[in-house]
Amino acid sequence: MKKTEETFIKDVYEGLEKRDTQHVLSLVNAYLEKEKTDKLKLTPTPLLNFIGDGLGKMLIRKEWSFDRLMELWREGKRDERLIIASALGRLSRVDYENSKSFVLSILNDLSDWEICDQLALKAVVNLVVQNKNEMFSLMEEWVKSENKWVRRLAVATIPPYIRAEKTESKVCLQLLDKVMKEEDKDVKKAISWALREITKKDPEAVFNFLQKWAKTKDKNTRRIIKEGMKKLQKEKQEEIKSLLCE
Repeated sequence: MKKTEETFIKDVYEGLEKRDTQHVLSLVNAYLEKEKTDKLKLTPTPLLNFIGDGLGKMLIRKEWSFDRLMELWREGKRDERLIIASALGRLSRVDYENSKSFVLSILNDLSDWEICDQLALKAVVNLVVQNKNEMFSLMEEWVKSENKWVRRLAVATIPPYIRAEKTESKVCLQLLDKVMKEEDKDVKKAISWALREITKKDPEAVFNFLQKWAKTKDKNTRRIIKEGMKKLQKEKQEEIKSLLCE
């Protein structure tokens, strides 16, 4: 960690400790302005993840940490929220209940794929690893949400989860079974991504799953299948394609 980054993270921590959200916002804006890309004027996500991870380490077991992060989340925008997602990556490993409550409180704030996916990859997956039954029950509710980003959050948690828990393809496919007629393109992309990731761990289960669904005439399902089968062996893909053509 560079000295300037270490100092910045410490300054943000102290601002949160003092409950000075506006000062923290000013710190973030001033420090990250020089880091923004020329074309899109966005701070690189890896840098925000690095900052958030460092901040999360400092916030562990601080009784005020979740309240202050929530205040920053409410006032912040992209950069602050991505930092918070990575901080939650640390906190969610040691404080299940407060991390779960935080995630549930911000669900309806989700409005883009980037923050949605980072939250899934950094934090929600840790919660699922710790309490599979409760979290999959919640995710089954999330896939019914009118907010497509909440639906995507549930699905986007599957790839990191199956990488962490390699034998859990059954419960993952049971969740995906509920979304195979999804109409939104951003959620469909996440479903196909999840199917490809599960294939790496249990190709036979995914093949059987897609065989079943390939018999439908639903155009959304067929699009999901075409993108989701790409990690299967070529001959298995051809079998699925033949079913789609019937």
